[in-house]
Amino acid sequence: MKQIFITLLFCFFTSILFAQKKPKNTFTIAFYNVENLFDTEDDPAIDDSEFLPTSENKWDNEKYQKKLVNMSSAISTLGSPQAPDILGLCEIENKRVIEDLIAQPALKNKNYGIVHYNSPDERGIDVGMIYKKDLFKPFAEKSCRIIFPEVKDKTRDFLIVSGILGGKDTLHVFVAHFPSRRGGLKESEPKRIYVASQVKSKVDSIQKRSPKANIIVMGDLNDEPINKSIVETINAKPYSEGLKQGQMFNAMGVLKAEGKGTHAYYNGKEKITEWNLLDQMILSSNLVNKKSSLRYVLKSATIHKPETLMQQEPAQYKGQPLRTFAGKKYLGGYSDHFPVFIQLAVYK
Repeated sequence: MKQIFITLLFCFFTSILFAQKKPKNTFTIAFYNVENLFDTEDDPAIDDSEFLPTSENKWDNEKYQKKLVNMSSAISTLGSPQAPDILGLCEIENKRVIEDLIAQPALKNKNYGIVHYNSPDERGIDVGMIYKKDLFKPFAEKSCRIIFPEVKDKTRDFLIVSGILGGKDTLHVFVAHFPSRRGGLKESEPKRIYVASQVKSKVDSIQKRSPKANIIVMGDLNDEPINKSIVETINAKPYSEGLKQGQMFNAMGVLKAEGKGTHAYYNGKEKITEWNLLDQMILSSNLVNKKSSLRYVLKSATIHKPETLMQQEPAQYKGQPLRTFAGKKYLGGYSDHFPVFIQLAVYK
């Protein structure tokens, strides 16, 4: 009898222990480079000449509407059947295209709000963010301008959006699109390092005021988890255990180690597809602290690549992102990047 009682008592406390470990709520946080989401109207303030009805691309309303349908369809199943709770975007022309995007049938009932600012990028491509208004309540937002110290090149701003997630926890979301690798990896690297330093400065400022701040840096960083701008400048590591002060956790690091990527190109000389993991999710240490109420769901970092987002032919490009254009050839696809997402959960 005593043995039965002890067994029942053990089962009772074990069930309580496991019940405490189950999250109360789970949130999907995602990022998507939507590759040149332009409307069809000429904006004299930017160089949008490639995406006009009279351009070589013949970017007319039919193509624009197909792009919106494609992107909204991809987003609607990103991370869960309910679409992401927070989604960072890049390569968007203006606020109007985001409004058109979330008005599509696949997204119009998601109750998304928008954060967007026009940036000085010469092509007019900006970053932005959409969020479910019933789950995330922004109380501060800022567009951070990048001014290079020695060159006159203009690049896009990065966003900082601070809000209350799930009615309880404060979350600071950075959305960035670092300068491209055009001109060569090494030649262009100083610009990405500089932008990364500006991002890290803002992260450090938040953490100085609030050492246990929940911060996510997301974006197409045009560098991989192993590159200097990420590992050294942002100080993002591919492991979550034992992070030191000032260090962050790169949730995409393990995927890079597995040879996965979000952007591909075909190496004709070697006849192989080479992958880059450019789209990343970087978290403050508090989001991987086992004592935190809001934290990262381990191993939830995912590159979202269903077959619908993949090119199927010709054979050498099979499995790559199905983009809108391949050079000047219209494919009617989605983007040249796969989207990424992570999950956060409330455990207390």
